[in-house]
Amino acid sequence: MLLLGASLAQAANPGDLRQCAEVQLRVAALFNVGTATLHLADCADAERILESVPKQFSLELARDMKGEDLIDSANNTLVDNLGISSRDDLPEELACLANAYVDAERGERFDVVYEPQTRLALYRNGDLLTECTDQGRGAEYFNIWFGERPFHRRLKNRLLDQALSGGS
Repeated sequence: MLLLGASLAQAANPGDLRQCAEVQLRVAALFNVGTATLHLADCADAERILESVPKQFSLELARDMKGEDLIDSANNTLVDNLGISSRDDLPEELACLANAYVDAERGERFDVVYEPQTRLALYRNGDLLTECTDQGRGAEYFNIWFGERPFHRRLKNRLLDQALSGGS
């Protein structure tokens, strides 16, 4: 089980979020990308994952990743899920975070933290990479993993099912 670690220690209410799900992320059933975790104040909030509820999605990498690839994936998945024509049309707080990824090595962890009406933040290994002011659309960033066309449908289903069945 992954612990919340330093990333939430810097959040406004670190004791409010708990790990509700943990899933290995494999792409094409061959490539182990890493371990994804979902953190919520109440695991039942998984039913409202795309609403303005506090949440954190974390990914501990099992392989090296280029920041440029993560940026492209985040932007493309958001464009697909929000029904907009290009990344140039992304709401400011979503573009702010989607474009903040950096190169990372195996064993490193990215944490995306959302605090409604406050901020959307990206951490790498507990260190803040960027913080974007929530202007009312920050929760939509989680469409990357939980939208109609998520990055990985099986990951979405397994994280939500695990959270709704009482947590990891």
